[in-house]
Amino acid sequence: MRPEIRWAMAAIAALGLGVTFAEPYARIAAPYYAAIAKLIAAGHPWKVGTAEVNPGKSRLSAELQLQGYVWRQREDLRPAARVVGRVQVGEVIETPLLFWTLLLLWPAKSLSQRAVRLAVGVPVYLGLEAVTTTIQLMLPLAQASAILAGDNDPVTPWDYWSRFLEAGGQFVIVCGCAIIIAASTGRLRSTAAAVQ
Repeated sequence: MRPEIRWAMAAIAALGLGVTFAEPYARIAAPYYAAIAKLIAAGHPWKVGTAEVNPGKSRLSAELQLQGYVWRQREDLRPAARVVGRVQVGEVIETPLLFWTLLLLWPAKSLSQRAVRLAVGVPVYLGLEAVTTTIQLMLPLAQASAILAGDNDPVTPWDYWSRFLEAGGQFVIVCGCAIIIAASTGRLRSTAAAVQ
């Protein structure tokens, strides 16, 4: 099968999977996002609650929502704000669809090369999920902290990162990581064969 046809079929299949499984994937991944958010929040006056899929504001699509609380100071007894981070389920499934489609369909010389890609891909994928979707879910916590600190028009580093991701940066990072893994695992196999 010609590569162009294979990639076109993969794109159609990925789109179909994304539309069909976006909400179930977001439900399955929600505990991971909440756990990573709790790790990130440990150094801040924040408390991360639950992550769950709920109807969006327009009720036309579902959202992954992360609830959290923000204190002015860590020593305060009560939180000063309750915030909810929201990401559309279609955005949640973007990272796995792009990453795994590229990584699994990239030409390989053997089944063992694909297995190495999978083994390397899993931790990279989990890291990508942390720096993309989890950070976007946590953006309201950072904004609330800045407002409570007296900044009426807060633009935090979290805002810059979120804007970068939304402006196409997420696509570039995810595709770049998948391509680097695919290319480097091919070279590792070639180097190992040459050494033997």
